[in-house]
This record gives sequence, C-alpha cells and structure tokens, in this order.
Amino acid sequence: MIKLFINLIIILVQAIGSIHRLILMVIHWRKKPSIPPIKNPLLKLSATTLARKIRNGELSSQTVVEAYIERIKEVNPFINAVIEDRFEAALEESKICDAKLKSDDLAMTAEQLEKNKPFYGVPISIKESFAVKGMSYTCGCVSKKGMKATEDAYVVQAFKNAGAIPLLVSNVPEYCVTLHTYNVLFGHTMNPYDTRKTSGGSSGGEAALISSGASVLGIGSDLIGSLRIPSFFTGIFTHKPTAGTIPLDGHFFLPDDPIVKQMLTTGPMARYVEDLYLSMKMLAASPKCRLPALFDEPVDIKNLKFYYFDSISGILGTRSTTSEIKETIHKAKQYLITKGASVEEFPQEWLQDISYMMLSTFGTLNIDPILEPDSSGSGVEFTKTILGLSQYTLMRTLMQMLIDNKGFLSPSSIAYYESAKAELTLKLNTMLKDNGVLICPTWCRTASFPQIMLWEVHCSIYTAIANMTSIPATQIPMGFSKDGTPLGFQVMSASYQDHLCLAVAREFEKDYCGWVPPS
Repeated sequence: MIKLFINLIIILVQAIGSIHRLILMVIHWRKKPSIPPIKNPLLKLSATTLARKIRNGELSSQTVVEAYIERIKEVNPFINAVIEDRFEAALEESKICDAKLKSDDLAMTAEQLEKNKPFYGVPISIKESFAVKGMSYTCGCVSKKGMKATEDAYVVQAFKNAGAIPLLVSNVPEYCVTLHTYNVLFGHTMNPYDTRKTSGGSSGGEAALISSGASVLGIGSDLIGSLRIPSFFTGIFTHKPTAGTIPLDGHFFLPDDPIVKQMLTTGPMARYVEDLYLSMKMLAASPKCRLPALFDEPVDIKNLKFYYFDSISGILGTRSTTSEIKETIHKAKQYLITKGASVEEFPQEWLQDISYMMLSTFGTLNIDPILEPDSSGSGVEFTKTILGLSQYTLMRTLMQMLIDNKGFLSPSSIAYYESAKAELTLKLNTMLKDNGVLICPTWCRTASFPQIMLWEVHCSIYTAIANMTSIPATQIPMGFSKDGTPLGFQVMSASYQDHLCLAVAREFEKDYCGWVPPS
C-alpha cells in the first residue's frame, strides 16, 4: 500500500513538473546574454600545467592569481557564484610564493616541490560549507548570517599545505540540501552555458565558477550527488571518493551519525582529468586519509569489465532519462567496444527498489533537527515556505519532513530496504571487484530551470547509488544537447578502486574533448 502511495506521489510530481517546465519555456523563451568569452589563454591551462610553469619560473603565481581575480569579477555578475572573496590576501600570498622561489627559501628543487607542494602558487576556490579561516561559514542559513570560520577544514588545510592559494568561498544551497544553488542570504547561482538555468546543487557555486574559466580547481562535497549533478549540468569533471577515505572535519553539516558519514564525501572539481589525478594523489599522501596510493598504476581500458544502464525504469516513465542521455550512454558503450573492452548490460532488477532504499535512509538517521529550535515544525514551515512566509527554503523544510516522518515508511519497510541496500552494496562490490566499471546516467535530463528542480528530486536516485553503497564515482562531460547545455555520464567502481574511475575519465577526455568553454 505504501509503495502504491509513493508511486502515485512520484507520478503526480512528475506531471506537475512537466506542466511547469512547459510554462517556463514559454515565459523564458528568449536566452539571456552569454557570459563573456575567455580571452586570457592562462585561464585555459590546467592546474597541473600552471603549477609546473610556476615551479620552473615560466609563470609567476601573482600573474596567475591576478588573471583569475579579473575573470571572477567579469563573470560573477552573470552567474552569482561568489559569497566572499579574499583577493587581497591571495595576491599577497602569491607574491610570497614568487619571492620564495627566487630566493631559494624553500630549499627544494623543482622535483621536490612537485612532490611536496604539487599546487604551489595555484589559486583555487572552495565551497562555502567548508571552513576557511576568517571567511564566511553560513551554509546559506539566515540564522548564521555573518558567521566566520575560526580555522580551516581538513581538506582546505591539505590543499594549502600542497601550496594552493584559496581565492574565495562559493555559493551553496541552504544547509547543502537543495539540488539548485539558492539561499535567502546570497541568492541564485546560474549556469554559465544558459543563465536561465540551474548550475545544480549543492556544489553549484564551484561548478559555475570552474566551467566559466573563473576557477581552475575547486573543493566540493557530495551527499546524494552534490559534486556530480552540478558538474554534469556545467560540463566539468569531478570525483566522489570512496566513503570514509577523506576526513570531513570542518564541513558545516556533519552530524555525529554513521549513515551521514557513510554517504557524505568531499572531492575535487576541475576542467581537466589530470587535475583530479593530482588532487587525489595529494590527498592519498595526506595524514589521516585512507585512500590507496594507486593513482600512478597503469590501467589498460581493454582489460576492464564494463557494465551499463541508460535509465532506471519506473511507472509511466517516472525517473526515465531523455533520449539524449540514453544516446550518450550508448555512444560511450560503442566506443569502449571498439577499444576491445568487455561491455555488458547491468541487471536492471537490482535497482527496482532504489527509490525506497533512498527513502529508508531517512528512517535510520539519528540527527538533530535541521530547522532552528524556534521553527513552527516541518509541516507548518513547508506550507509557510510555499506562501513565501518562511525564512527557510522549500527543500530544507521538505528534508526535515522526510526525517520527521522516517521517509514515510513503516519500521518493517525500513528494515527491509536497509537490508536490500546492504545486499546491493555487496553485489556491486562483488561484480566490480578490482577491474569492473559501471557506466550510468547522472541525472534524468540536462540542466533545467531552477524552479523545476523540486519536481525532479526523484531523479537523484542515479547519483545516490554511489552514496548509499559507499563506492567511488566520477562525472565525465560528453558534449552538448540540442539546446546547448552539457551532456555526460558518471562511472562507478568498487570501493577503494577510485583510480579506475579516473582512468576511464582520462580515456573519454582524450577522444571526446571533455570541458568546452561557454560562449
């Protein structure tokens, strides 16, 4: 009975979303002006290349930092991705980097610098949900307005230790729980390929900046797809590591709950696969990280076993992907076959209860309310939000409703689907082992209008697979749809086989270009 009820809700939500999308297409039929094209060739270099040129004296860190500051100022009025910058401090730090190189104060050769400080002098951007000392740390919450971080998050300090220079903290949805980057404090972040549309969430600020050429490398986080969905919408690469391998200390939303700690991960976002490699190698060498040092291991694509699915079946087409998404998956499949790889269809029946597995997660959470103590309760606040009378965003109140109502599932249903989730985790790891890769959609369609994202929340099942089973996943861009928004897919491997995901991403980047600048 409960399954029928949930299915009817999903069908109703999809129907409303389809009608709403048609209305918005009529209202917003005219495209907004494109963001300015990238003119400075420095902005098209990878972080890996910039670091090498800085080490070898071919470029100064100051020149690179100044170029990115100029680009950020140029594009931010179009995408609204910056919450707070530290441009003056970053310029001073870049000058210090250059001075140390000239004076030999580092007491390192270029080779030693590459090993110990691989991002020396390279500017980066950071999702505002990570603490950056002295910078905004609100996670888009009205009650935290003006709050500053008192110390750096673990992953921020790791990149700083590697020589990177933080430029800014980027916009996030309220409490990092929305699929579109919006909050009452700082507003909407838009997609650089079509500024009428969303850049996704919750790492949407990072994705918009990186794809715009306004950041070369970013740090984001992923609970049910918060790295991969924005990267898919904006045509860049990202990697969600195996759960539990990188400490989450200093992330805003980090309750002492084992389920959240299993699902929430942090990872790099970049325009080039080599920057994901360099980031993951650096993190694997960091204290407390539990990543296997496999990123230099050679991987021959034809020796891998590939599995794929192009859509998750649902009643009356709910959750189904568009024809363009399906075509992209089949293009990837055919490419791998021509390379001599083994490719098989993934057992669709393993995923028939994936929506309920996701809902059952809310029945197992043991966390404090994500609404403030003086709130009117999730149901009332949800209604107030619809009427524009609440300080909260709609998704934050909906999330609290799901937590309060245990995902709207009975205790016996929760136990059943939690067992099914454990079984899926075992099946996936057994199937993929040490040489298997799963290719699948990231989302049901390309970037939508922001208002549509609430109606498409059920499509997060595609990315949630990796979070619920703790396996790694990498987002890969693959060209553009007919309306000019980015296409792509994600690949997953067994736990601790992160390097296989990156190897596949590198293969597709080589033959399908990867990131293509907007405009």
